[in-house]
Amino acid sequence: MKKTIISISFADLKNYLKPVRIFGQAVGQIEAPASLDNAQRQHITFCMHKNEKAITSLSTTGAGLVLCRDDIPGLETMTFKTCVFTVSNPRLSFIQCLQKYFKPQKQVGVHQTAIIDEGIILPQNVYIGPLVHICSGAKIGEETVIEDRVYIGPDTVIGRNVYIQAGVVIGCAGQGFERTETGEFEKFPQLGNVIIEDDVEIGANTTIVRGSLASTRIGKGSKIGHQVNIGHNTNIGSHVFISAGAVVCGSTRIGDFAWLAPTSCIRNKVTIGNNVTVGLGAVVVKDVGEGLTVIGMPAKEISIED
Repeated sequence: MKKTIISISFADLKNYLKPVRIFGQAVGQIEAPASLDNAQRQHITFCMHKNEKAITSLSTTGAGLVLCRDDIPGLETMTFKTCVFTVSNPRLSFIQCLQKYFKPQKQVGVHQTAIIDEGIILPQNVYIGPLVHICSGAKIGEETVIEDRVYIGPDTVIGRNVYIQAGVVIGCAGQGFERTETGEFEKFPQLGNVIIEDDVEIGANTTIVRGSLASTRIGKGSKIGHQVNIGHNTNIGSHVFISAGAVVCGSTRIGDFAWLAPTSCIRNKVTIGNNVTVGLGAVVVKDVGEGLTVIGMPAKEISIED
């Protein structure tokens, strides 16, 4: 298949990105994004460096257009071979540019090997990949993408514009047990479900366990990394970021805009407040108040300056 060539004019990019200042030579056309080190004349890229490292990168890149910070000293004295737009957040502006001009078109349709239980009605604009299993009572929202080999358990509710990567398991039974007088295990029946709200993304091979009696809930706009485990009855707020390898044990509450670093672990029944940051590999064993940063094993509060 012949690759479609995208051509974006300097004027279009200027009007869309609204740079604070412009340096260097105006680029003609931009055809693709690229990394700072590999960019050529037809590429747009970004630079997050500061001070001398930024000046060096801007002076040596072969890109046609670079987005960089506006607070780099000495920009006014430089002669650039490329065109430089200064913006408040180069990475964010670059992402927004990718979303507007270069984002691949979503796939639509249901693969012939998908298993869709009887009675499920799918919107026409969803994508259901190979070997996906959607169990009875599940509901799938519009524009949702479900990649290969995903399991969607009974009565799961998935909102609009949700992206679920390959190998994810949603709505399996949790590990709820109680010992008998003789020390044997009695299983707690897992009768709840999972609710995934709009605009959530779930990374490959992640597991989200259904509630025991109520719902496990993932709030609007939250992003969950690869190989994450989320226990039963957990309630995750809106726009939460959970990094790869994190473990969130059952009945945990996580507030809006929280950020969990890779391989962090949250003990069951712990409450994490809004805007909390949990550090790399931290083990959280007690409640964390709003806006705090915790790190360590067990996790303790630190100041931003630490």
